[in-house]
Amino acid sequence: MARFLFTQFQNVELIVENGNPIGGAVVETMVWVNSLHENGHEIDQFKYANDKRGKLSNYGFIKLFPVYHPTKGIRWLRWPLYRLPNIYKAIKRSKPDYLYASIPGWASYYIALFCRKLGVKMILRVANDNMLDERIKITHSKFDQIFIAKAFKLADFISVQNEFQYQTLKKQFPDKKILKIYNPIKIDKSKNIVKKEMKGYLAWVANFRYQKNLKQLFEIASTFPDEKIKIAGIPLKNMDDETKEYLEKLKELSNVEFVGKVPREEIFNFLSKAKFLLSTSRYEGFSNTFLEAMVVGTPILTPTLVNPDGIIDRFNLGITYQNATDLKSSFNKLTVDEYIKISSNTIQFVNNNHDHLVLGKKLVNFLKE
Repeated sequence: MARFLFTQFQNVELIVENGNPIGGAVVETMVWVNSLHENGHEIDQFKYANDKRGKLSNYGFIKLFPVYHPTKGIRWLRWPLYRLPNIYKAIKRSKPDYLYASIPGWASYYIALFCRKLGVKMILRVANDNMLDERIKITHSKFDQIFIAKAFKLADFISVQNEFQYQTLKKQFPDKKILKIYNPIKIDKSKNIVKKEMKGYLAWVANFRYQKNLKQLFEIASTFPDEKIKIAGIPLKNMDDETKEYLEKLKELSNVEFVGKVPREEIFNFLSKAKFLLSTSRYEGFSNTFLEAMVVGTPILTPTLVNPDGIIDRFNLGITYQNATDLKSSFNKLTVDEYIKISSNTIQFVNNNHDHLVLGKKLVNFLKE
């Protein structure tokens, strides 16, 4: 048995009452938490010192560690004099065997230094493809980029989601212990229902931001006037101008319905009633919504660049497209029999490759090697 400490504060939103989880990395991380727990390991989790919310009953096994108050400390000295020292103390109190950082950030470098000093092995999970090439310049400052690179160099283990991430990091750090392991999902076999007919809406699930490409979504919605498109998501703070523009344009289309944020406990029901899951993302690592759709037998429509390890084509799990016109052409050629076969393929693929208990054992075996 080992003790794992998870550091992403946002994870707590899925653990406590009245939580407000945002982001795929949180969803993925909490599946890892459940997997490791069910495989017999102990779980600790960082939380803000002022968070007094009670834990949900099914997460009683997690020990929460208060770290720091998010608004305390002198503004410009908050990190060096208050937050980082308290992170160090929290790691020392937890005494984990492994520390798991879900998303690389500049502070990951200092956490890696703390782990070295305390004899803790650090696992750094790559959450998105854009962390590893020129696209990082869009979302991260030069300061962030420098310290994220240092964090990769110091981490004991790097965990990646796909072959692109693996090969990119292996070239930079040929001697680093890097594991390619797909995102896990807890599979309820009762939800594995193959489609019998091609009906329902196109489901789009994401928060509204540049990465998710609402411009492409608008173009597809305009090209498919006879298809109902249900958009599940909410705006993030400080939306970019392109997202704002196309969000307003989407609201003007009669075939588009905004359903707001779908609660975690209802996502499978929402996707099961869809004809397809539609992705318009500019980039991903491995989308959790792909897995959630596969569990309920819903095929996937995705850009050619958002096709981790080419699985959508290789295993016939849906349709990849270059643009809206290309998608419509492939969409119109699809027969009902072909659609039913794709639905069956999605269930088979997710069961064979993404079971959370199997992947949890694979992760632990890798750490022990």
